[in-house]
Amino acid sequence: MVADTLREDTLRGVTISVVRMPTLPGRAPLSVSTLQGDWLRRAEPQLTLRESLAAVPGVWLSGEANFAQDIRIAIRGFGARSAFGIRGIRLLLDGIPESAPDGQGQVDNLDLAVVERIEVLRGSSGGLYGNASGGVISLHTDGVSNVPTLRLRTIAGSWGLLQAHVSGSRRLGRHGLRVALTHQRLNGYREHSAMRAALLNARWEWPSHDSTLRLRLLLNYARSPQADDPGALTAEQTAANRRAAHPTNTRFNAGESVAQGRAGLVVEKAWKSGHSSSARAYALRRNLENRLPFQRGGQVRLRRFAAGTGAQHHWIIRYITISAGLDFDYQRDDRQRFDNLNGQRGSLELDQIETFVATGLFAAAQWRVHPRWSLSAGLRADRVWLCAADNYSADGDQSGRSTYARLSPWAGLTGSLGDRLQMRANWATHFETPTLGELSNNPYGTGGFHPNLRPQRTQTWEIGLQTNPKKPFQANATLFWATTYDELTPFERPQTPGRLYYQNAGQTQRAGLELTLITRPTPTLAAELTWTSAAFRYVRYSTPAGNFDGNRLPALPQHWGLLDVRYGADRGWFARAQVRYLGDYFADDANQTLIAPVTLLQIRVGYRHCRQRHTLEVFAGADNANQAAYFHHIRPNAAAGRFFEPAAGRTLFAGMLWEWKQ
Repeated sequence: MVADTLREDTLRGVTISVVRMPTLPGRAPLSVSTLQGDWLRRAEPQLTLRESLAAVPGVWLSGEANFAQDIRIAIRGFGARSAFGIRGIRLLLDGIPESAPDGQGQVDNLDLAVVERIEVLRGSSGGLYGNASGGVISLHTDGVSNVPTLRLRTIAGSWGLLQAHVSGSRRLGRHGLRVALTHQRLNGYREHSAMRAALLNARWEWPSHDSTLRLRLLLNYARSPQADDPGALTAEQTAANRRAAHPTNTRFNAGESVAQGRAGLVVEKAWKSGHSSSARAYALRRNLENRLPFQRGGQVRLRRFAAGTGAQHHWIIRYITISAGLDFDYQRDDRQRFDNLNGQRGSLELDQIETFVATGLFAAAQWRVHPRWSLSAGLRADRVWLCAADNYSADGDQSGRSTYARLSPWAGLTGSLGDRLQMRANWATHFETPTLGELSNNPYGTGGFHPNLRPQRTQTWEIGLQTNPKKPFQANATLFWATTYDELTPFERPQTPGRLYYQNAGQTQRAGLELTLITRPTPTLAAELTWTSAAFRYVRYSTPAGNFDGNRLPALPQHWGLLDVRYGADRGWFARAQVRYLGDYFADDANQTLIAPVTLLQIRVGYRHCRQRHTLEVFAGADNANQAAYFHHIRPNAAAGRFFEPAAGRTLFAGMLWEWKQ
């Protein structure tokens, strides 16, 4: 798929890496969107991934204003059921897994100020990435500049937003180093929604004399001592005061604090034969203190250690490109739950060690059968081990273990239909095991794992057409159809509001159209329209609460889209207007609570002054400039009608960027 970006110059030399084979745009066998350059950075607050990923068709985002629960991202409907953070899709940072091995991902340690490119693989990717890969988001950070560079950036805005960023890079011989530090704080639109965080990133690079061997060491540390959770409201509470926190959330001081450190090493080797190899290794420690809005077991202390390694090799044999590799990932969660006594820690309710081990072997090949046509196929074999060691003996021993094994095949066809039109078609599969957190949220009130949860399995078919990216007008359209068996679906119990449990639905279907239209009539004016129309429905789903066959999946609209118009060059005045449409959707499986559609307006304006080695940029912006009353997140199937998390009205900010290059 063509890179989904407004700047034509960013298409030159782009290689798509998220498909695990070096592939040029237009030759990728699966649907891939790429964002980079000014799209990601210019005049943006750089607080959440919503700022950039809203432009990718098929991607639905919510929850960006609740930093305790984190942003939710769904790709073609996969990930919408997440209790918190990113679930059901894979997240990578510079080739290192950012998602935990069990498939749960958070971005509270991600500094968007250092991200220079994002690749989004839309659709089933189990044949490449294994478990929980209903899509893949691969982020790439700034490399080390060839000349010494220093960047300072600061932002202030509504609801107490303050952000300061400093970064610099320098090369000493063949060694290169980049360091970035960001501090940010926000009081929040709603009561009890404040956030504070500090993010530190470092990158060391070393190429050999002939540049055939490259090493990258990636270090990241994040500390967020405060991320309050205002909770969800009922319809009556929302009408009375949209800015209020739910009373139980303030009573129990709901929220979290987190500290996380990660180190990763990437080695890349190019061989004289034209082959190439790469390997990566990482280790992570995460300490989380989470306060939930109920008493029994309402405080969670989690100590996580995760580590993994992987390697792959690329062969080019005449008209055939082959990639093969292996992945190994290990996760150990030391989870304790205590009673929440109005925000104070009470007696111990659960104490267990949870382990998740995953291994995977994959192979993929692309055969150029004709100058215009290529066939692709791949297969991955995964084996997953889960274990719970119950250390809380007061209610008996609920230790247990499970093992899953799965084969994930895929196949694709790409080709040119003349000089201006390209097509692709593919069939792909993936599977998704419950996460350790989902398994440990046992609705039977005991320790150990939920005994009845099964992995969900999906098959996806798609066909796409796109115009040549070198033309002034570009278009891309994709039709997809996915069938999922044993869909993992969330629900709440009245006695523990705010805690999600999970159950398997029988069968679901996802089908839709993704559309991108791009035009650049002049060098300084560009416009892009992205649109998604989709049907997400239960085929078979019957529970004691009712039969939901044929109902729409909650928390997912049928239509959404974005129109982005930009004016500006590399220097001087620039402006941007963005209109985002969010269609209606339901809050519950029964399809009884309908969330109305809404249109949002976003405006950016600024001036960029460049002189010799210095660049100065001043900018201002407004989100929800039309002051629409909407919800940034809906909690699906919440108990007692607590579905609604109101979003802010008009939000203003202004900032300044100064950059020096020797």
